[in-house]
Amino acid sequence: YKNARADIAEMLEAEVPASGKLVVYLDAPAWSEDTCPQLLHIRQGRAIPVKQYGPHNSASGEVLRLVIGDAMSMFPAGSYGLVLWSHGTGWLPQGAYDDLTKSAAPSSAQPQSFGREGGSEIDIAALAEALPTRFEFILFDACLMGSIEVLYQLRGKACTIVASPTETLVAGFPYTEAIPSLFASPAAYAQAAQSYMRYYKRKTGSEQSATIAVVDVGELEEFANLLSKVLRAKEAHITPPDREKIQKYDLLEESVFYDLEDYLANIIEDPAQLLSLRQQLSKLVIYHDFTPYLLAKLPIVRSCGISIYLPSGNAALDAKYRQLDWYISIVSGGEAISNG
Repeated sequence: YKNARADIAEMLEAEVPASGKLVVYLDAPAWSEDTCPQLLHIRQGRAIPVKQYGPHNSASGEVLRLVIGDAMSMFPAGSYGLVLWSHGTGWLPQGAYDDLTKSAAPSSAQPQSFGREGGSEIDIAALAEALPTRFEFILFDACLMGSIEVLYQLRGKACTIVASPTETLVAGFPYTEAIPSLFASPAAYAQAAQSYMRYYKRKTGSEQSATIAVVDVGELEEFANLLSKVLRAKEAHITPPDREKIQKYDLLEESVFYDLEDYLANIIEDPAQLLSLRQQLSKLVIYHDFTPYLLAKLPIVRSCGISIYLPSGNAALDAKYRQLDWYISIVSGGEAISNG
């Protein structure tokens, strides 16, 4: 809560163009001064309440759709951007990241990824379904959301996605610096990500910890199609890679999030195929950067800015993975359900 309020304080100092509107949805703890969920209009250095809600679970697609719909209705615009600030665990099922931290099997819930309230998390398919429009950008101020699986699931819901493939610190984005770039043209979204990296590179010790990528979603299908052709041509000839040689993105005892480009370099032997994928990946990722370490524990030597899941050998977790659009359309060769 205190970090959410600190970020709102940063927004109060940000330069919002006269033609733009900055609206914040805040669902604070019951013990706080903000006793009920509310929409706040950030204007001229003030956070003005414009709508209050009764008690509800904000970590649900239904509430997310309601709140975004209210904001769009009250503040109509020609285009919209969306920042999602909360806990995140990539595509993983509800509670799975915590369970994996304890070296236990994940829960039997459907794939979940974003937000947390009372133990609930939002299914990423439900997240995509809940978003009522295609946003100019979606920025995740949340851990582990920069995965190829999440990006692909949301491919019909944003033109640009800004996210981190690793854990993020609770301080989040430096909104005073980032907000003006988010109101500018899409070409400026990378500047918001650059402000994020500058903020954390100035830190020391475990607080010098950040990774980020700005993804052009319009290039995602071409990358997916190209990778699909390569994988289907290899079929059963793909040798399982040595995980210890691939850049990890998590601090789990048995890691599940790995660097996408590093993974491809370890399974694709044909130099021409690998070059082609790297060229498309460079179009997909507009900007990326990283600090040398994650939380002063995990060295980050290589990073393309996007993670990929490597099957863990956990049957329940792998079964959930096979329900994702990324697996259905890219790995298994089936038809993914459109979320556009």
